[in-house]
Amino acid sequence: MKPHLYSITALSILFFSCGQPPATTTATTTDTTAISTDTAQVRNADDALAALQAGNERFVAGKMVNTNYKTQIDKTKDGQKPHTIVLSCMDSRVPPEIVFDQGIGNLFVTRVAGNIADANILGSMEYATKVVGSKLIVVMGHNHCGAVKGAIADVQLGNLTQLLTQIKPAISHDTADHDKQIDETAKNNIKMTIDYILKNSEVINTLVQQGAVKIKGAYYDIETGKVSFID
Repeated sequence: MKPHLYSITALSILFFSCGQPPATTTATTTDTTAISTDTAQVRNADDALAALQAGNERFVAGKMVNTNYKTQIDKTKDGQKPHTIVLSCMDSRVPPEIVFDQGIGNLFVTRVAGNIADANILGSMEYATKVVGSKLIVVMGHNHCGAVKGAIADVQLGNLTQLLTQIKPAISHDTADHDKQIDETAKNNIKMTIDYILKNSEVINTLVQQGAVKIKGAYYDIETGKVSFID
């Protein structure tokens, strides 16, 4: 067996206890109809993005449809096939499964203050894309972000200090308006995290170059519930 095939097989076995059926990146469709009321199947990253956009529109309008969690638990008990990975801030006001109205089973979600990436998050994303077959990676920041405010204010607090240090290169110096600086820094930080992912994960970079996976930035407005996608 070739080394890279052995690695994928080993990962599939490792995560079997979590109910993960092995998947290959050659699959052309991702059937989410069993766990989502969205009518279209998610075949690629564009379909996944459309599902998120439609879900956020429902959330903002107060017309959510993926809220029958008991049924979703039953339908996902033997496995999962999330179409999207969302890396978001840990802020309690920004729960991706809810703001995108995706319920249980449609999203892999990793959350950390300031939506930054590290080797552990990269490994999780590599598993999600290469092994399970997720098609889209979304890095989502938000306005009024406490981690961004802390980086700008140069807060020093235990392990939080090193986390905020990772955000500091994104600090905007283009405006004297403090609120605007926070927003611009948060958006810069999203782009910086995307660059980090592509530069530090050969696995994900290759999948993106092949067109098997897309990576997008998103910005959540905690005052309105609206998500805006950014390039």
